[in-house]
Amino acid sequence: MNTIAIIGRMLLALVLVLGIMWALARWARKPMGVGKGERVMTVLARQQLSRTSSVTVLKLMDRALVLGVTDQGVQLLTETELAPIEEALTVQPAPRRGLRAALPAVDPEADAEPPAVGRPLPALPMPGRSKLDGSVLSPATWKQLVSAAREMTVRR
Repeated sequence: MNTIAIIGRMLLALVLVLGIMWALARWARKPMGVGKGERVMTVLARQQLSRTSSVTVLKLMDRALVLGVTDQGVQLLTETELAPIEEALTVQPAPRRGLRAALPAVDPEADAEPPAVGRPLPALPMPGRSKLDGSVLSPATWKQLVSAAREMTVRR
């Protein structure tokens, strides 16, 4: 048989197998018989405790199940009403933005003066120093590198 024909048949079989694998992967991702909005069971929250263990809150119809998940298995920790859990999950803390969120609020009506915040002083030029000192662009940095390499390679 011709070598080109064998290679062609092999490539055709490979494309066919990869196509079947792709179709099966897409089919396996779809939920069985239930639409996304009608799911009976959903994960509400998950908190990792260690590398191999976590606590998961699972919504099952109108109940909330708190599960302990480890490598050895899954264990029911408690079962509770769903409403308080969903209410607690919907309350989100306000996002912190930068340093202002960490500072206490200042009351403008208060008699105390707010602490003075000074501006940094402008850098004074030092004799024999340039603005590039310490950077990769500085010739002095490269001179130090060469001298250090020479010291390391000198035979003693």
